[in-house]
Amino acid sequence: MRTSIWTVSIVALLVAAGIANAANVPAGVTGLWRFQTEADKLTATMGVDLTTSNAGNSAWFSGPWTVIEPELSDGGVVQERSWDYLTVNPSFVANGGGSYVNQYTVAVDYVQTSDGGWWEGEQYNSLFQTSWDGNENDGDLFIKGPDRANSVIGTGDTGYSTLTYGASKWHRIVWSVDNSSFFRVYVDGVLFLDAPGQGVDGRFSLYPDRFNLFADNSWEDAWGLVGTVATWNRALSSEEIAPMGGWIDGAATPTKLVIPEPATLALLLSGLPLLRRRRA
Repeated sequence: MRTSIWTVSIVALLVAAGIANAANVPAGVTGLWRFQTEADKLTATMGVDLTTSNAGNSAWFSGPWTVIEPELSDGGVVQERSWDYLTVNPSFVANGGGSYVNQYTVAVDYVQTSDGGWWEGEQYNSLFQTSWDGNENDGDLFIKGPDRANSVIGTGDTGYSTLTYGASKWHRIVWSVDNSSFFRVYVDGVLFLDAPGQGVDGRFSLYPDRFNLFADNSWEDAWGLVGTVATWNRALSSEEIAPMGGWIDGAATPTKLVIPEPATLALLLSGLPLLRRRRA
C-alpha cells in the first residue's frame, strides 16, 4: 500500500509544528494581525478583522516588508496617521472579578515616524485607548519625551518609565494588565514600567470586543507604522514576555515570534494549497 501525498504532507507539517515546541509566544493568543497584503491588510490571522476609523485615508499599507522575516511578522506594515486609529476586537471575555476585561495583554511591533502632540515642552503619542469611540477620551498609554530619541512610556495615573528608548526605531511593546494588581509595560522584553493596578473595572478595563490603537481625543498621537498586533485574555508574566524579545540592543531584525500548538499547525495549514487525498 502506497503512502498518500496527504499523509506525507501531514507528517511533514507535524514535524514542522513540533519544532515550534520552543515557542516564545505565550499560550492563549486570542487575536493576531500581521498586515500581510494590500488586499488583506486588516485581516486577522487569528480572531476578528481590524477596522479603521478612516477607510479612505488611514491604515495605508506598505510592503511586502522583508525586514522582518519570517514567522509572525512576515507580511507588511500599516501606516497610521495622527487622529486616525485602528479598532481591535480581541475576542476577550470579562474577567478579574468585574463586569469588564480586567486581565489582558497586548503586544505591538511599532515605530513612531513623527512627533506627537506637544504639551509643556513634551511630545505625546497615544498607543492605546479604551473608550468605545477612539477619539472620545484621553489615550491610556503614551510615549512621551522632549524628543523621540529620549522617550519614556506610561500615563499620568501610572507615572512614566525611568528607562528611556528611541521611539524613532522599531520596538516590540507589550503591556500586561491586572487591574487589581499591576499595569506593566515592556519594551523589547525589558520591563520599563511596573505600576499599581488602577482598580477592577477602572480606567484600564476593556470592553470584551473593543479597544483602540493610536487614538486620543486631543491630537496627542503621532504618525507611525505597525507590523504585528497580538492579544491575550490574561495578564502575561515577565517570564513569559521576556523571551518574546524584540529589537534587542538595536538589532536590524527582531526576535522571531514562534506561536505554540495548536495554532502553529493551523498557521502552517493556512499557508498551503488544499491537498487532495489520493487513494492507496
